This record gives sequence, structure tokens and C-alpha cells, in this order.
Amino acid sequence: METRFLEACILGNISAQKALYEKFKVPMYVLCQRYASCSEDAKDTLQEGFVKVFRDLRQYNSKKGKFEHWIKKVFVNTCLEAIRRKKFDFESLDTSFNIPSNNECSLSALGLQELTKIIQNLPTGYRIVFNMYVIEGYSHAEIAEQLGVTESTSKTQLMKAKLMLRQKLEKSLL
Repeated sequence: METRFLEACILGNISAQKALYEKFKVPMYVLCQRYASCSEDAKDTLQEGFVKVFRDLRQYNSKKGKFEHWIKKVFVNTCLEAIRRKKFDFESLDTSFNIPSNNECSLSALGLQELTKIIQNLPTGYRIVFNMYVIEGYSHAEIAEQLGVTESTSKTQLMKAKLMLRQKLEKSLL
């Protein structure tokens, strides 16, 4: 984003702030939906994320990367904080489920909303690690550090998330 535009936001220019919100509300809401278990939680997290963006906008440094990356990181961290507030514990996660068959399924038959809903319905730990690793591109070491778990836990959660996601996708496509 243009530096002057962001400076206007920092100075409290309402039209610049509204433009920033309008530009990023949809992609950040989609991100929040992937981490949240319901649309109300996603909306709450979206609002909380934008409060943080406008509060901390002075911290953004264009020399360290693109604004789009910075705002995405703010929202991922906001989503993780919301989950932590609910006292989620990775170790208490129920891991019993049937491992699906090796049948291939077609994702093209699903729309984005349907796929997002399936991801939302994954158990919290699976959903978090799946989003961070597959969608956001974090490494297992970064995930472990962010969540306060071991890399092994992150890898296990991802493996189980993929298996459960595949099972849910196969059921929805039958």
C-alpha cells in the first residue's frame, strides 16, 4: 500500500481508514472464518483485528515487508488469541476418528463457502495447525513457538487434520 495512504490512516483520516477497511474486510473475514468455529466468532475476531490494525499501524515498517503480509499476521495472531481465551488445550483433543479410504475426491465440486465450513468444523487444534501450515505458510517450528507446543505436536495435529478433512470431504461429495 502507498505510504501516504497509510500515513493518512495513522493521522486519523476517516476516509483513508474506511478505504483500508473496505479493501481488507473480505480477505480478513475469510481468514477469520477459517480459524473460528462459527460466523459470530469470525465477525468478533474481524472487528478485534481491525481495532489492532488501526491501533498498531505505526508499527508497520514498509522496509520489512508488504503491508498485506503485516495485516495478515495481525489477524492470524488475533485469531490465535481468541482461541487461547477460550482455554483450548491441544493435549485434551479427542483424536479418535476413522481413517478414510484412499479414494480420491474432487474439490472442484465444492464451493469456497462449503470448504470453509468443513475446515471450521475440524477440531480446534487441527483447524489451527492446518490453517497456519497449509494456508498461511508457517513452518512447524513457527507454529510450535506461536502455540507453545512441540514441533512434533504440530506435525501430528496437521497429519490428523488432513486425514479428518479428507474424510469429511469424501462424505460431503458422496
